[in-house]
Amino acid sequence: MARTNRRRSRVDANDLAGYGSVAHGTVNVDRAARGLGASKTEVRQALRQAEATQANTFYRRISGKSEGDSTEGTSMRGMLQAVFGRGPRGGAVDTRAAAQSLGVSPGTVRRWAAGTQKPSPSRLASIRQAARRVTTTKKGRRSATADFRASAKGSQALKGGSKIWVSGEQGVGGYEQGYARDRRVATDISPSEIEAMLRAYEDGGDSGLRDWMTQFFDDKYVAGWDFVTIDDFGIGTPE
Repeated sequence: MARTNRRRSRVDANDLAGYGSVAHGTVNVDRAARGLGASKTEVRQALRQAEATQANTFYRRISGKSEGDSTEGTSMRGMLQAVFGRGPRGGAVDTRAAAQSLGVSPGTVRRWAAGTQKPSPSRLASIRQAARRVTTTKKGRRSATADFRASAKGSQALKGGSKIWVSGEQGVGGYEQGYARDRRVATDISPSEIEAMLRAYEDGGDSGLRDWMTQFFDDKYVAGWDFVTIDDFGIGTPE
């Protein structure tokens, strides 16, 4: 799993995968900086970005908010969807709920989401703070799992079971044994196991869900299975 020493203008999760598990946060910063010809600051920034991306992936897949986004520098539309959800008729943002909460008109929210108008600095700060809370607080995560339970896919899976799939660099022994490859794997999951997954996310956040997935695939898929990166996952048929 060697990586080149050529200087990169931007270090990403795939670069870091040669120096530890990005999913588990065990990347050796010193070795990665030397191996990639990057500064430790660049490596740490890449790790933080990878963690934020993973948090968004988990949140989107559980809540069903495909554009919901709480990462730094994301779009206004992504933050609004993360906080207020989709519109009742399939719109990207529930403009009525957002307008009522923020004290503006639905038209203003629509213009914010479209990028044709910007909120005031104080409202922008409030929206950013609310977007961060959807993944960093138990209340926010419980809202996401409630969305999953209420969805057609979630309701069906919680009645009759489904498939769970994960894409990323993974394999027996993960990073330590060097058998990890970029692939997608899937296996059956029962209603009770889905409930356990949702509770792990509610109670433990990203690390709770990641640890649950690691143990689940070790028990149900292949013994010793582990993740170097988790690029995507879902319940049901892979998209």
